[in-house]
Amino acid sequence: MSERNYRGLTLDRFQEEALDAIDEGRSVIVAAPTGTGKTLVADYLVDKAIEAKQQVIYTAPIKALSNQKFKDYKKLFGPEKVGIMTGDVVMNPDAPLLIMTTEIFRNQVITEDPALQRVTHIIFDEIHWLNDEERGTVWEESIILAPAHMKILGLSATIANAKQLVHWIESIREEKVSLIEEHRRIVPLDYYYYTKDTGLVTYEQLWRYYHQKIKERTSIEGPRFSPTTHLDLIRTIHRKYLPTLYFVFSRKQCADKARELAGIANYLKPSESAQVEEAFLQQFGTEEEWSASTRQLKRLCSKGIAFHHAGLLPAQKTIVEDLFLKRLIQVLYCTETFSVGINYPVKAVCFDSLNKFDGRNFRALANHEFFQMSGRAGRRGIDERGYSFALIDLNYMEKSPTPRFNIKRLEPLTSQFKLSYNTVINLQATLTSEQIELYFQKSFAAFSQLQANEDLNSELVQIEDKLTEIRQIVCEHAGTFTCCLKYYPKKKELDRLNRSYQALGPRRQNRAYGREMGRKIRTWQKLLKVKPQNCPALKLTVCEQETKNLAKLQQRAAEIQKELAALPDQHSFLSEFQFKLNHLRQMGYLRGEELLPRGECARHIYVQELLVTELIYSDIFDSLDDDQLNALLSAIDFESRKNDFFQKLPVLDWVPIQELEHYIQSVCGPDTVRYDPRVSIITYSWSKGLSFIEIQKLCNLDEGDIISVFRRTIDLLRQMRDAVIEPGLNQRLKTCMDKLDRDEAAILAL
Repeated sequence: MSERNYRGLTLDRFQEEALDAIDEGRSVIVAAPTGTGKTLVADYLVDKAIEAKQQVIYTAPIKALSNQKFKDYKKLFGPEKVGIMTGDVVMNPDAPLLIMTTEIFRNQVITEDPALQRVTHIIFDEIHWLNDEERGTVWEESIILAPAHMKILGLSATIANAKQLVHWIESIREEKVSLIEEHRRIVPLDYYYYTKDTGLVTYEQLWRYYHQKIKERTSIEGPRFSPTTHLDLIRTIHRKYLPTLYFVFSRKQCADKARELAGIANYLKPSESAQVEEAFLQQFGTEEEWSASTRQLKRLCSKGIAFHHAGLLPAQKTIVEDLFLKRLIQVLYCTETFSVGINYPVKAVCFDSLNKFDGRNFRALANHEFFQMSGRAGRRGIDERGYSFALIDLNYMEKSPTPRFNIKRLEPLTSQFKLSYNTVINLQATLTSEQIELYFQKSFAAFSQLQANEDLNSELVQIEDKLTEIRQIVCEHAGTFTCCLKYYPKKKELDRLNRSYQALGPRRQNRAYGREMGRKIRTWQKLLKVKPQNCPALKLTVCEQETKNLAKLQQRAAEIQKELAALPDQHSFLSEFQFKLNHLRQMGYLRGEELLPRGECARHIYVQELLVTELIYSDIFDSLDDDQLNALLSAIDFESRKNDFFQKLPVLDWVPIQELEHYIQSVCGPDTVRYDPRVSIITYSWSKGLSFIEIQKLCNLDEGDIISVFRRTIDLLRQMRDAVIEPGLNQRLKTCMDKLDRDEAAILAL
């Protein structure tokens, strides 16, 4: 048992090791199951740094987690000690502890922001997001470019290849990095599957029941098994396993299921319902001022039921989270974003499905996704065990078999490195040619490729050594038809084939199949032309075994050669860099190696940098009023969801923007520019002063998505202000920001 304490808590072994490594001034990576207490390590580092009057940056993958950590750390260390930067929000940026999204930190390091000189530590919460297909590059660039004087603390759920990650960080930073791994959960987790027919069962019991019922079934008409719904599962677990998070991979289904449950259940006493009502009044004012969605949410919360997803208004998400922390929400239907970092442990986690839509296809949950979400179950100091329940439809077991998840088979982190034009410009602006080449060699992708190359070649050498040993044991005829082990079985087969051929008779021998048999016989006769010498039985036994080994090794050697040939060119990133550099020269961002004004501007734009820069240097802004400018910027990089709808009303002339699009794509390729004019109507109307209720009539976006459009536009306006030096345009951009940053779209006091 550990004897070290922190804030009145006795530390676990891995926590003590992590704190010791921090005390020794080392960078640290902590990989441990969700809910085991990794956050305590970050708290200790922040506490220690503040006491030493140092500055620490804490990065998180999503704004919701950044906001939550901002609130938590203000309570822990005091409001004056904590600041936040998330693109659209900047508060107390000189505080000893500065919380930000990882994108903000990446933007600071790639532009060599002087403010980083006083930062002594960088904390990467959820560092395994390096594996994220869309945003993993941000983590990779942040780690590569983090100044040498900063120490790194990386926090992650269990990582399959944690040692490889640490070796990579050590290799690029030329320092010792401590890896602290914990595989044991403090609160053990039990995993069950559920159907109406079986109740709560293990994986083996589920399949046993399924196969038994399939054998017993005589009729093939109608569904084989009773349909099972979320209500059946909640009825089964509500007496012993609440509070629960119920994961649903659909926003609409989150709300629908919460309403369905509220129609038959109420988990709160009258006094608790009164607390919920008071919380809503404090958050939203008098009920007459509430939106219809807020009224609906309050009705659900008053019964201890709620839903949570990115489409909620920020204030709605906040109150659901606060009520959940106070244990006034017993069943929370949520999307998977609720599993990221935010510490709301529960007794049980439920899955409505073990398949999710990844933007292209429906696929089974990955091991790491399942265990990340399941890990929320089990409250330390409250529960002896946590529980994970998965809803199963037995009618689809053959078509979509239920996956069996294995914590020992977590998918390894892989590099998602992609080279943007912003990165190209910033590397060109800050590094020499030799340093740029070294930068690409430092990528996790290059490190992984080099390691794979070394591992495969090492295995190939071992195989060649074994093959040499085997060839010394067996005779030179082993594995050929001059060896009796191979000759006589083939000779018997040839004799049978010959008899079959003779039985055909001359007429059928002249037909196609007869001619084919004849060709095969002649081929085999050539192979078996030389009769082998007889070998002693002992020698044959040795040869028989070693020949099998020889064949396996030769097959593996051929596979390795293919894998080596398939490895990417180690200079591919440098080639792509030069390719994009030439594009930038063509477009007037560079002259030779020198950055021109366009290039200097694009350094500070992190969203569709080429399109935004070309807009700034065109005369398009002069033809637009402020509301139209906001409308235009909101369309840039907007990604609509399936079935999104917007009113079609004229906002501005898109022809000049389309001409810019065609120009950029003619130089840089068809996927370089992304914008969606349809969304501009809601931003234009909001900028002109319409109410939020009026905006909702113009589209079918969720309320939170509408706010997200406005906040993203404010973020882009702030980037543009940092990028341009013309005072008049700077002031105009500030005016545009103010027109959007109001009422429901204004950031709540964090």
